[in-house]
Amino acid sequence: MSIWYAYRNISKAGAVKPYQGICPPYYDLKGTSWYDILTKNIPDIRNKVLDLLSRQSIHAKEYYNTSLVGAGKWESIPFLVWNIPKRSLKEEGKEVYSYFKDIPGLVSLSVSVLNAGTHVRPHNGDTDATYRIHIPIVIPAGLPECGIKVNAITKAWAENELIAFCDAHMHEAWNNSKQTRVVLIADVVRPELLSQHKIICSKVLSWLLLQKVAGTGIMRAMPFILKAPLLLLLMTTARPFFGLLQRRQM
Repeated sequence: MSIWYAYRNISKAGAVKPYQGICPPYYDLKGTSWYDILTKNIPDIRNKVLDLLSRQSIHAKEYYNTSLVGAGKWESIPFLVWNIPKRSLKEEGKEVYSYFKDIPGLVSLSVSVLNAGTHVRPHNGDTDATYRIHIPIVIPAGLPECGIKVNAITKAWAENELIAFCDAHMHEAWNNSKQTRVVLIADVVRPELLSQHKIICSKVLSWLLLQKVAGTGIMRAMPFILKAPLLLLLMTTARPFFGLLQRRQM
């Protein structure tokens, strides 16, 4: 089965080409055991996250790709990043993670904070190999003030409902209310791709590293004919390293 990756679909102008894969914008996962259990546990998960955010020792950090933010501030607390555990996973995030640890194919988990007046610009994600799940924690308003749009289909976050979508489609989010919006974001590898979960994560992590390196002053100044093979070499050599860093699949 073909997997779509952003790094394989870059135009000559350097932008990600529109997603042309077969995955729908949104998924209806009701009836899937782990999805139904998460839905049932939303109130308990919410309480754990709010308790976490109330601690003075916990600070959300600005999302690494600030170019995606058109206005306001987007912050996050990562626990698991493409199958690589952060220190917070075993410390502050342990109780939150306990609700997710048995989900087959879980590769990412983080708290996402959209401050009042924040707009996350339309963008494509890294791959269509996962379900991206939003778990509502604090939803200050409904549409049109606060919402998410995937492939031109707009939805509001509801208090006790999950949203599952394909991250590869063009999508954006906004919080035009006067209060903070908080959701948990989880990435779960689609069941038919579970046997490839480590290579999927390694490819995405290598792509993220490539973007970071490509954004440095030296790389931006380098001619494309020299830069392209160097970045390709970086991605190729980084993949085995990221494979070693990944946690064992639960």
